[in-house]
Amino acid sequence: MPKKWETPVRGQAQPGQGNRYATAAGTPSISSRKAKRHAAGVAYIVTPSAGEAFRIVVSGRDRWALDELRKAGAKGCTPIDNPAPRWAAYVHNLRALGVVIDTLHEPHAGDFPGTHARYVLRATVTPWGKGGAA
Repeated sequence: MPKKWETPVRGQAQPGQGNRYATAAGTPSISSRKAKRHAAGVAYIVTPSAGEAFRIVVSGRDRWALDELRKAGAKGCTPIDNPAPRWAAYVHNLRALGVVIDTLHEPHAGDFPGTHARYVLRATVTPWGKGGAA
């Protein structure tokens, strides 16, 4: 039976190579601080049609997707009208926070006929401190 080659785990010392990640003697190991724009997100108040209002904090592309859904209103957003690499992932992340978003499947024609998703926000979402609780 042939020998199975395995990729070593990143950061794990390999036989005969010792510690490949050496540092200078006496040098403190301090991790770099993330940029301020990555440190925190933006808070929103989500008021579903049924249930209590709650607060969420989102950042990055999830925040962008939530803002696009807010702007689109009842019309909703599609990856065709609002290009982004991973719309389904952003919607998945927002749903995990409790935001109610419907997915409507719409047919389209053209060179590559099929269906695409339209995402519609089904809750009132306001930035924290702007019409929401303070």
